[in-house]
Amino acid sequence: MLGKKARKRFEKKLKVTVAPFLMSVIIRSLSFSLKITEYNPESVTQFWRNEKSVIVAFWHGRLLMVAPIFIRHRKRNAYALVSHHNDGEIITRCVRRLGYDTIRGSTSKGGFSALRKMIRALNDGSDLVIAPDGPRGPRGKAQRGVIDLARLSGAPIIPMAFSSSKKKVLKTWDAFIVPIPFSKGVYVWGDPIFVDHDADEEYFESQRLFLEEKITEVTNLADGFFDN
Repeated sequence: MLGKKARKRFEKKLKVTVAPFLMSVIIRSLSFSLKITEYNPESVTQFWRNEKSVIVAFWHGRLLMVAPIFIRHRKRNAYALVSHHNDGEIITRCVRRLGYDTIRGSTSKGGFSALRKMIRALNDGSDLVIAPDGPRGPRGKAQRGVIDLARLSGAPIIPMAFSSSKKKVLKTWDAFIVPIPFSKGVYVWGDPIFVDHDADEEYFESQRLFLEEKITEVTNLADGFFDN
């Protein structure tokens, strides 16, 4: 019989092995079952046509269906920023099963190494997907790191949101949504946001608040898309 510590190690290993597989199957299945619409895709495809990298920013609660939009645009190589919290390894393995990779770290505390890796990825022609209110919130509040990333890399931030005509909203800090299979789904793209390299702190804070406003704006638009 396994001891308590050995049993915990086994359970953790099993979780890290099985959960990413199940999550990737669920995400792919949901994606194939949904009737997808994209609203204002020109906002981002104008950069992709010219092989320009972008930073796609969305609220953490819309995380589940981010990978399928890049599967839909198969020519794009993208990295997801995944923190070092307990579920980070599971998310990393899931994302890899979906054909993409991750950069481990944060846009705030202890995030200098991650920031350098993200800038390098953008300079190499890849896109980045970031939930600037993750991994622990508060919900709908952008951390400063994504503004610094846009400032240092020169890449535009594209606000984005996903929603569906029928969905389950979980009772989590981020109000995580799970679309109901065979419903209608929509991706709403906001206009690009550029951040000047040389400016003062007041400007950078104003851009952070502007980003919050614009991600919330596209999220509200996505949630109301099927009301009529």
